[in-house]
Amino acid sequence: MGECMVELTDYLLKLSAELPSRFDYARRLRKRFLFERLAGLVDDYLVGESPKTVLLPGLRGTGKTTLLGQLYFHALSETADVVYISADEARLLGFSLHEVIERYFDVFRPKRPVLLLDEVQYDPDWDLTLKVLHDRRKALVIATGSSALKLKESPDLARRAVHVEVKPLSFIEYLHLIGEDVEPVGLDALFEFDVDRLERALSTGARFAKTAEDYLTLGSLPLTLELEERTAYESLFSLVERIVYRDLPEFRNFDSSTLDSALRLLTIIASPKGERFSYERLSKTLGISKSTVMELVRAFVASGLLIEISPVGGLSKKIRRSPKLKFSAPSLRASLLSKFEVVELAPLLEDAVALYLSGEGILEYEPGKGGADFVLTRRGKRYVVEVGLGKASYTQVRRSMERTGADFGIVIGREFDVRENLLMIPWWSFLGLV
Repeated sequence: MGECMVELTDYLLKLSAELPSRFDYARRLRKRFLFERLAGLVDDYLVGESPKTVLLPGLRGTGKTTLLGQLYFHALSETADVVYISADEARLLGFSLHEVIERYFDVFRPKRPVLLLDEVQYDPDWDLTLKVLHDRRKALVIATGSSALKLKESPDLARRAVHVEVKPLSFIEYLHLIGEDVEPVGLDALFEFDVDRLERALSTGARFAKTAEDYLTLGSLPLTLELEERTAYESLFSLVERIVYRDLPEFRNFDSSTLDSALRLLTIIASPKGERFSYERLSKTLGISKSTVMELVRAFVASGLLIEISPVGGLSKKIRRSPKLKFSAPSLRASLLSKFEVVELAPLLEDAVALYLSGEGILEYEPGKGGADFVLTRRGKRYVVEVGLGKASYTQVRRSMERTGADFGIVIGREFDVRENLLMIPWWSFLGLV
């Protein structure tokens, strides 16, 4: 036991000395929009506010570790009582998160500690550790983890912690990270048919129309920003493999052959015809049961990789019809498509629209031939949304509005036009709203 204690103390002393060089790369990178909010929490705590526990769940590749590195330097400029601990690294060395934190308190005796905890899902008792830390009111805790955190979290911690999801990049945030600062117009302008503000988005869109294509193919996750195309696609594909083989087992104890099927399932969903596959057809194609296909889809949705969109209609229709599945980061679909040498923009645009709209209300789709791509219920109003790189007609939207009883119709295509309850906006300008 004594030897283990010395090892852990040595590890912490070495870690503390190495952190500035470990995160040196993060100094030169621009910061995600979320940084300002988190830095504000650090500042408030250091001037006397009561400590909080902040959980940052999110998909792999969204830049959570870099965000912690930037917060480390921000806190370090005001206090020496800041430490970064990787639960994954601690586990590999044979230490629990609880042990490392307790030893940190014993060795460093911090007065107002800031604990930056990364990938906490790799510690089996992370939930209890964070709950105990919160109840002791001794430290500001900012902890990242996979999207599985939300599923594994106890009701006690869920009530205590502040939750901030780290999502893939929007187009405006992508522009910011590559050095182009543009004021976002916001999605309210779209739903309120606010012509003045939409025209501002039009001018932004016109300036960055070519960059919008780069955003769809490779720009929705920060890890690819400084990589050339081929390397970027390889990095993204490796990320998909890590989600399949490391994250999916967090949701259920899938065996290795099922995980191999999961990767094939994603490839089918990413393909141009993937949307037409029902659960039954996927089951037959993959040679696994329909219930396993459904379990895998649920796990991909829970991991943050896929967005699940139910059909419009009553419960029986939702049960009968398979959901529409979109990638939360268009770049991940692009990485799978790149394996076939064809990366088409159209499905990537639909992914981006789903990412933008999924946090705005109840997002559904209209099943059947000629059905609407998306039906959004937002603040008591229903919108039919059609998406297509070259769309320039209201015909399909009008029909869908009649069938679904929608109040408004929006076409995300290539023209700009605003009428009483119909709106058309170029796709690159839509992306430039947020």
